[in-house]
Amino acid sequence: MDFLNMLIDWLFRSNQKESYRRALEYEAEKAGGTLGQNEIFARAREELAAGDTTITFGHLARDQLIAVSLQVALMSALIIGATGSGKTRLLLHLLTTLLRRLFRVSPDDAPFDFELELVDPKLETFDLLGQYLAAMWLSAGDEARERIAGSVRVIDWSPDAVTPFAPFDNAGGDVSNAYLAFLRTDVAIQSSPQAYTESLRQARFMFNRLLVERRFPPNYRFAVRLFTNERYRRTILEGVPDADVRSYFEAVDRTLPRQTRDALLRRIQSDMSFPEVRLSMGIPPAEIDKLVRVSGRPIVIGNYGCSMSLPLSMGKERASYRIIDILLAAPRRDPRRRGLLVLEESPVLLSGSSELGEPLMAAARTLRSAGMGIWFCAQDLANALPSQVVRTLLLNTRWWSVFQSREEAEWIYPHVVPPDDDVEESEADRHREFLRAVHGLRRQHFYLLVKGQPALPLRAPDLPDPEASAGETASKLREVFRREIASQSMVSAKVASRLIEEWESRVVDQSEVPPPTASKTKPTVSNVDDLLRQLGVKKGRKQS
Repeated sequence: MDFLNMLIDWLFRSNQKESYRRALEYEAEKAGGTLGQNEIFARAREELAAGDTTITFGHLARDQLIAVSLQVALMSALIIGATGSGKTRLLLHLLTTLLRRLFRVSPDDAPFDFELELVDPKLETFDLLGQYLAAMWLSAGDEARERIAGSVRVIDWSPDAVTPFAPFDNAGGDVSNAYLAFLRTDVAIQSSPQAYTESLRQARFMFNRLLVERRFPPNYRFAVRLFTNERYRRTILEGVPDADVRSYFEAVDRTLPRQTRDALLRRIQSDMSFPEVRLSMGIPPAEIDKLVRVSGRPIVIGNYGCSMSLPLSMGKERASYRIIDILLAAPRRDPRRRGLLVLEESPVLLSGSSELGEPLMAAARTLRSAGMGIWFCAQDLANALPSQVVRTLLLNTRWWSVFQSREEAEWIYPHVVPPDDDVEESEADRHREFLRAVHGLRRQHFYLLVKGQPALPLRAPDLPDPEASAGETASKLREVFRREIASQSMVSAKVASRLIEEWESRVVDQSEVPPPTASKTKPTVSNVDDLLRQLGVKKGRKQS
C-alpha cells in the first residue's frame, strides 16, 4: 500500500507541469486573449459579488474591494499560511462579520442566519474570538446582549469550570450503541500516545459498549469494581439488552487475561487522572440534561488546546469526538440555514489513521447538499498530510486563501494573471519568481482563488484588536466572556465534583444501578459504511 501511494504521488507530481500549461492556456482562452489584467479582475469582482448578501475578503491594488457572495464563501475552503502571516486575522474578520449580522449588534448590520462550529486545537483563535464576542456584548443593547448570551455554546475546560460532555450517551439514537462505542474507541486509541494490543483494543471496545448500554459516564472506580467483583458485575449486567455485551462480561474472568485487564484499568486511570477531564466527562448524562441547555444554540466554539496541565492527546481526542457528532448530525440538519464547520490547525486533527478521515474528506464534498461547508485552516497543509488527503481537499474545496507559503503557492500559480506590462521572460523564470514572491508576502497579503475565477492578490481587511474595539483590556474581555457567555454552557468544578461523588456513592458503592435506557430497534447508522452513505458516498465508490 505504501508503494502504491508513492507511485500515485509520483505520477501526480510528474504531471504538474503539464497541468500548469493546460491551466494557463485555459485562462488565456477564457479571457479571449484580448483582456488585460484590470479588465479580468473587474469581471471577477462583479461575478464574485453576485448574490443578495456578500462578505468582504480584502482589497486589490488601488483599494478595489473584493466581496464574495455568502453562498460561495460558506462552502468548503482552505485557509493556509505561515505563523504571523495574517491568516488568523482574516478568519476572525470573516467570523466576526457573520456573528455581528447574526446577533444584529447594531442597526447597520445586515441580518443573516447561520450556524457555526469552531474546533480549535491550539487555543489562539478560540481565545481571540471569545474576546471579540465579549466586545460585541459590551457594545450591544439589552436585546442583542440576550441574543449573544443565548446563542453561544462554549466548550472549554479549566480547574474552575468545565463544559459537561457525555461521550457514551446515545439518547438521541442517531447511531447504534455498538457503532458509537466503536467510534469512541477508535478515536481514543488513535489519540493515545500509548500502544494498544488487539486484545486490549477489544477489551476497551466492549467496556465502552457497556457504558453506552447503561448510559454511564467513564469512571475509574466503576471500572475497577466491574472487573474485580463478579457479584457486582452481575448486578450491572441485569437488564442489558445487548446479548453480546452480557456474554462478554459474564465470561470475562475466563476469557480476559489478567495482564490485559490490568492494562485496561491503567489506561482508564491515566485518562481520568486529569481533573479537567474527569470533571467534564464524569458527570452522569442524566444530570447533564438538567444542568445546561445545549440544543438551540447556533454558535459553538470549542477550545481543545493543550496546556501546562493537559496533554495534547486529550484535546485531540475530545475534538475528534465533537467532529464525529457533527458529521453524524449534519445530514439531518435544515439545509435552508447555512452551516459552517471551522477546523483550526486541521492537520493536527486529520493526521493519523482514524476511520473518520475518509468520512471527513467526503463531507467536504457532500455536505453542501445539507447547506454546510468546512473551512480547513493550516500552516503547512502540503507537507503535513498524506498526498492523497491533500489531493482530496484540493478537489473538494470551493475556494483557497494562501498567505506566506511556498508549496501551496504551486496550486495558485496556474491561475495567476500577469500584469499588462509584464516583461518577456521564460515560463520557468516566471514560475520561480512567483514562488519566491508568495513565500515572502507581507503580513495580511494573500492570494484568493475561487474556482472558476483568476487568482486575486489581496490585502486582508484591517481588524482592530478586541481591546481597541471595546476600550477594555484583554483580561477584562476574557472575564466578561466567561461571566456573561461561557457560563451559560459550563458548570463549576465544585458542582461537577459533587455530582460525580453522588453517582459513585449510589452506583459504585451501594450498587443502586438505574435501569438501562431502552435500546433503539432501528439505528440510523451502525458502521462506517452507513456513515459514508449518509454523507452521500455510495458504497464501493473510490475516493479521490
